[in-house]
Amino acid sequence: MFSIEESLKVGWNKFKVHVELSIFTTLLMLAVMFFPSEGGVKFASFIFSIAVTVLLFIIRIGYTKIFLRIFDGESPKFAELFKEYRTFWRYIGVSILLPLIVFGGLILLVIPGLVWTIRLSLAPIIVVDTKLGPIAAIKESYAITRGSFWNLTLFWIIIGILNLAGLVVFVVGLLITIPLSTLASIYVYRELSKKRAGISALVTESPMTTSP
Repeated sequence: MFSIEESLKVGWNKFKVHVELSIFTTLLMLAVMFFPSEGGVKFASFIFSIAVTVLLFIIRIGYTKIFLRIFDGESPKFAELFKEYRTFWRYIGVSILLPLIVFGGLILLVIPGLVWTIRLSLAPIIVVDTKLGPIAAIKESYAITRGSFWNLTLFWIIIGILNLAGLVVFVVGLLITIPLSTLASIYVYRELSKKRAGISALVTESPMTTSP
């Protein structure tokens, strides 16, 4: 079990140490995310959209890595936002598999989909942190979150409300709430990882049962 209050407290304290880096990296990520689509020729627009999407994924990977390093007490640089491209295909893989698994669960009477949404939510962080493949990262997320379903559900609800509040405050609030949310989620990941053996724990548990 982990403390939601402590996750936000630790996240805030880590954020304050690297305010400028946190804000500037978040600003760039949001700028790319909301970059307007190119008009004109459809083919050119399609290629442009793909390029922006690839860039956004690379930035998201680098963003997560930077905040993992911040959390661990290191001093990353802004340029590191673009240096984690070697993890690109693994990150793409987990980004594709997660929605498919959740969708499959939603078809199965909804409950499995809701459980898997929460239990597998740490997989993207695991990919960036450990360089595991998509399937291994998904199994790892499922393993370390065993017994934490309800606490983790409440955590993500609070994080959602926090970012919604940041959006309401002239969008600028997201420059604070997104880094804070990222650091808080890394805290949760680190805490749950301490208490689980990792992938080996799956030996005694089926990877896709629906128990919280």
